[in-house]
Order: sequence, then C-alpha cells, then structure tokens
Amino acid sequence: MSLGLARARRLSLAFACTVTAAAPAAAQGWNYPSFNHPQIMSREFNFALADGGDYGTALVFQWREGFGIRTELKFDVGFADPDDEGDAYFIAGGAFGHRLAVASADMPLDLVLTGGVYGAFGDFNLFRVPVGLSVGHRFPLEGAMAVTPYVHPRVSVDFCSDCPGDDDSDISINFDLGADLELSRQLSLRFAALFAGGDLFGDDDGFGISIAWRPAALSPR
Repeated sequence: MSLGLARARRLSLAFACTVTAAAPAAAQGWNYPSFNHPQIMSREFNFALADGGDYGTALVFQWREGFGIRTELKFDVGFADPDDEGDAYFIAGGAFGHRLAVASADMPLDLVLTGGVYGAFGDFNLFRVPVGLSVGHRFPLEGAMAVTPYVHPRVSVDFCSDCPGDDDSDISINFDLGADLELSRQLSLRFAALFAGGDLFGDDDGFGISIAWRPAALSPR
C-alpha cells in the first residue's frame, strides 16, 4: 500500500470517527452572518443579533476601521448561547477587506475581497479561517437613504480543538444573502441570511439583523 493511500485511509477513518463522536459539538459553535457588505469603511461600529438554529442566539459587536481607500480591518467580539446543553461561547475574531472594484458603467458591481480568523471558546474550542468575496451594488434612494443588496460567499477551513475523540478539521462553503439600508450617512440597518454547509460546524442556516453607526466625520469610502 502506498504512503499516500495509507494516509488518505487514516484521514478518512479519523474524519468518520470524529463526526460520529462529535456530532453534538457541531451544534455548539457559533453561526451568524458576516454582515460584510461590499464597501470599505473609514470607521464603523455594528451591533448584531443573530439566530443560527441549534447554534442558538448570538450577540456580536463589530468594529471596522479603514486604512487608505482600499483596505479595512474588522474585529468581532460577542457571545453565543447554543440551544442544546452546554455553556455559552465567547466569540472573537479579526478580518481584513480589500476593495477589488467599484461599480461603474462598465462593471456595475462593488467587489471586496475578505479573509479572517475567528474563534469560539467554550466546552470546545472552534476556529474558522474564511476567505471570500463580497459582491453588491449601492442604489441611492430619496435624500441620504440608499440600499445595497449583496452576497458574500466564502470558503472556510474549520478546526475543532478538544472535541470528543480526535481533534479534526474540515473545509466548508458558506454564503450570506443580505442588504444594507442606509437611513443616513451615519446610520444603517443591515439584514442577512446565512446559508451554511460543512460537516464539522454543521449546516444550520441562520439569520441576523444589525444596527451600524459611523461617526459623523467619517463615511463609507
């Protein structure tokens, strides 16, 4: 038997055993939309409430800070309360966004490349490293109002530490379908549905709403 085939069989066996042993753990992580619409923020504070099925309710605070006109950093902190037995989870993470394109007559879409590292810490330690692309378009409305529908697909490498059985990893595909409603240049309401898929973190879909506030001297870039 070749080394590669033996390794593949060992990985397959470990994966199968871990999924079987850690099935309850998949429902004890966090599951909330990214709320990452395709604009680079000078500075923004976002307060979000999300429901993720068996993942329960999550309360998340997000801080976005721009560096130049093309790049921003985002920091998440919050708590998640799973519906099944177990303690609440502390959520923390960081991400970056880099503008690839601004909507124009030739290409009517805003494109922002995203990537980050997130963790949830409780009965088990769960980690996620997603890379994605936020795609949308901003439509001005009356006065200072505007709406930006968007999608945010991403591929994620997921890890579970201290799960029952062996520690494990997985690759999942998730995407948000959302909208940012600007009530003014300083205040937005954000709505997003999360469509999740993955063996390690489960595949519970979620939904979230948030209120985003930007200081008066700063606005989306």
